[in-house]
Amino acid sequence: MKKVLNLKIKSLGELGHGVFSGYGSTFGNVDRVGDIVERGAFERTLETHKKNGTMPAMLIHHDMTRPIGRWIDMREDEYGLNVEGKLTTGVRDADEAYALLKDGAINSMSIGYKVLREDYDHRTGINHLHEVELHELSLVTIPANAAAIVGAVKDAEGNPNIRELEAVLREAGLSRREAKAFLAEG
Repeated sequence: MKKVLNLKIKSLGELGHGVFSGYGSTFGNVDRVGDIVERGAFERTLETHKKNGTMPAMLIHHDMTRPIGRWIDMREDEYGLNVEGKLTTGVRDADEAYALLKDGAINSMSIGYKVLREDYDHRTGINHLHEVELHELSLVTIPANAAAIVGAVKDAEGNPNIRELEAVLREAGLSRREAKAFLAEG
């Protein structure tokens, strides 16, 4: 698995409580079902959402009957689909998701999509996803892509918990020393 070395944690100002960020998907690694999402796979769908003033749905466990908030920002960077979202406080599933995120019981995301362009390698059994139509992005317990992680969760005062962030970075493959050094640099 790739190491998350370019994860950025930043203040989201007035958005505060219930805000989290991370990677909804990553590029170039084989997931648990044999897919590799290729860089550029989300470009067209993100452009369409931007043009229409929409975002994919934010769900819990891919359950279309359980929306939990809204996506504030989604963009491709060199590592993957970088996302920032806000849970809707007062919604039972969102409040539970926030508690689970803060406790580390949930720290992963998973995409719900329609494949538009793919190449299946019969020799390796790996499917390369070149273009997808993104319908939703869910918080999940066990993701197909183990590198699709939540990188920061803000507390009630709007501050990220450093111990939680260190644990997430360590789960993503950084050593304790690398995680501490990353956090020390902000």
